[in-house]
Amino acid sequence: MAKKKFFLRTSFKNSGEMDDYLETEDLGIVFEKYGKLVMPKIRKINLDLPEWLIAQLDLEAKRAGVSRQPLIKLWLTQKLDYERKKRSTILKI
Repeated sequence: MAKKKFFLRTSFKNSGEMDDYLETEDLGIVFEKYGKLVMPKIRKINLDLPEWLIAQLDLEAKRAGVSRQPLIKLWLTQKLDYERKKRSTILKI
């Protein structure tokens, strides 16, 4: 049975459409891990945050030149990696 191939969408109507696509699809992590493009399964969640926290996130996202969502994804990934490494270090002692 042939494996299902995944393709990166290469045509967009405008740069905004491309930005939206790239902000919702995190393809880099999967490519680094497997050496091929595999579309990750995406689950949407609702997250209630106070207005002051959203304002701070928007400020940091603007400084980084990205929108809020990729910034949150990056920070969550970094924190999870840190916690995983910390846990594995503690278990080795």
